Amino acid sequence: MSEELTLLKVKQKIFWADYYTERYKFKNFNFRKHGVTINNDFLSALANNEFLTAQHLIYFQQMFQYYYGEFLVLSLDCHVFPEFIPDITNFILPNMIATQFKQESGKDFQNSFSNFESWQEQEQQQTQTTQSENNSIFYKTLNLIKSLNPLKFFRKSQPQQEEVDFQGNYTNPFPINQQNIVTQQNQEILQKYNFQVKNITYIKKDPQEPSQVIAKGEMKINNIIILENEKGKYQFNKLNIQIENLKNRYKFSTMVQSNLFSLFKYTYIPINLQNNHWLCAVVEFKENKIQYLDSNFGIQNNVVEGLEQMLNYKGEQTKWEILFNSPKQENSFDCGVFCLMALYQLYKTGKFIQTHQYNQQDIYSFRKQLLYLAIIESQSDINQKLLNIILDFKHKN
Repeated sequence: MSEELTLLKVKQKIFWADYYTERYKFKNFNFRKHGVTINNDFLSALANNEFLTAQHLIYFQQMFQYYYGEFLVLSLDCHVFPEFIPDITNFILPNMIATQFKQESGKDFQNSFSNFESWQEQEQQQTQTTQSENNSIFYKTLNLIKSLNPLKFFRKSQPQQEEVDFQGNYTNPFPINQQNIVTQQNQEILQKYNFQVKNITYIKKDPQEPSQVIAKGEMKINNIIILENEKGKYQFNKLNIQIENLKNRYKFSTMVQSNLFSLFKYTYIPINLQNNHWLCAVVEFKENKIQYLDSNFGIQNNVVEGLEQMLNYKGEQTKWEILFNSPKQENSFDCGVFCLMALYQLYKTGKFIQTHQYNQQDIYSFRKQLLYLAIIESQSDINQKLLNIILDFKHKN
């Protein structure tokens, strides 16, 4: 009978140190496991409460599947879902970094933001007017000079701050006197909330519809992004590729070839919104249920629409029951950890997540234990029992 594997025995066979007190020892730490490189950067993101990357999700998804088996949960690649969400890339308002956003009163913030919206609209209108005037005058002058001596014009008369191409296409993306237009009041608003205005298209929201706010945890301070949703086209390439790969993997089953999802009780779908926020969905096909798990915000219709399009990708119009009972985070950076906790609990219990199944304090411990698990498991195989021992440990604070 083989000797029982213990955590102490595993640590004796690998490099081990406490990352929080001896992180300098991990400078050259580098291992490849489950298709992901585990190095100091990977560990640092976990230790420093940073926004998790796709590599973190992939690594732990593959690990859980490896130790818990494949047939309970079909864990989809986190790169699959963006193909199905309506395109919102061109409808993001300027980034607004607010270090004390949650402490600000709703009324004061709404007044300040309304002032910013009004200022932004005026800026856009003036920008468009200025561009139109500049284009009209510039084209007339350009055509005249080019007809007289084009070579001399291009050699000696190119604007220093404006781009001109040799086909006569001209764009002036910024107004010349943009900084002079901002009033003292707007300066105070910008200073208070540390706005970062980018060269993007601004679309006025319906005042009757509430703004959707997404915390961007990859920043060192709290910040928010407000999204404007638009229905767009759906592409199925990535899902089709992954499904074909899975079918090839399970060629032994004729039933799977016709209905891949029937092999699994649950399908887990991690969702990354614009590299700013993680949420996930758990699908139970036999019961036609989708559990929508967003630890920071409420339902986003474009995400639900994308899920329905994705799950009905063969044209089968199924009526889905949507469940929204998600545990909630209390900061702006733990959304990815909440998604991994949901997957871990799904494997452990085999049931949908309950609203109070875990809380922010549990997530603090879980993040630390994910770090320790990555250090250990990247160097040596363990087993399901040790994985549970590591991840279920509770820190006092």
